[in-house]
Amino acid sequence: MNEPQIKYPYMPEGRALKYVPHDHPFMVEACKARDTLSGDPVFPIGAVLVKDGEILVRVGNGYNLGAHQIHICPRVVQECPSGTGYDLCTLHDDPGHAEQMAIDEAQKQGIDTQGSDLYMYGHWWACEPCWNKLIKAGIRDVYVTDDAHERFSRDRVFAKTLQPSVKSAYISGALTNVVGQDGVDIKKHYEDLARACEELGCSAYVPHLKTDPIKNADLSAREVYDHDVKMLLENDVIVADVTYPSLGVGGELILAQQAGKPIVMLSRVGSHISRFAIGNPAVVYHAQYETSKQACKFLKNILKQL
Repeated sequence: MNEPQIKYPYMPEGRALKYVPHDHPFMVEACKARDTLSGDPVFPIGAVLVKDGEILVRVGNGYNLGAHQIHICPRVVQECPSGTGYDLCTLHDDPGHAEQMAIDEAQKQGIDTQGSDLYMYGHWWACEPCWNKLIKAGIRDVYVTDDAHERFSRDRVFAKTLQPSVKSAYISGALTNVVGQDGVDIKKHYEDLARACEELGCSAYVPHLKTDPIKNADLSAREVYDHDVKMLLENDVIVADVTYPSLGVGGELILAQQAGKPIVMLSRVGSHISRFAIGNPAVVYHAQYETSKQACKFLKNILKQL
């Protein structure tokens, strides 16, 4: 087979990847491992370690946590270049890579890896720490699909995996005690967050557009409570900006947790946020931003992973 001419981000001296069709028997097994074992919903990878025609171990990146895990990757949120930012994500740090997991799993089972081959489905190259571990373990060859550089390019994978499943969002944020220009600016910020949701095809409810404490002062406290609780329960995800302290937002966070709604928490860098709020088990991610524009970028990258 003619090997594709590819410039890899890393390749140790004297080593080269080998290629097989995606329907090769061992690659099919690696694909199954990816589908069933990978705990990484954003960039799932499966691998099998093979020796003398027998599969020794099967693994999926992301610590074999399996599919359907909610995980928001900071690397995706912050748009880190490929191969960088692994230290930001506990799921994507080196020990969670499929290559290293295959070696660890084999060693845990007391299996001799010397002279075995690794078949990897879901990626097109191996990073330096993974190569180092493979070489140290005596791995003979590493196989990927013959079209891996195209099939598993970052853009192509993300086009499939970064598709938001949530269809509606409730924008939660302080209103009553944010006055003057801060009050004007924060309302615009909430509306910007709503537009960011809508750009992904996710509708957004912004409380102050319906129950503003100034513009809608004629509404009773009970009317505001009943209406906003109804809307909170009807939406799929709660986007809570907790930059400013608010009893109302605190109550919404508890209601969201009790209703099983995921919470995306946002706050401006330098804000002092209650640990009780951050510790809410429904919070799937807390993003700290410098500007409203950055907050909107982060929010879109978070919603794509839900």
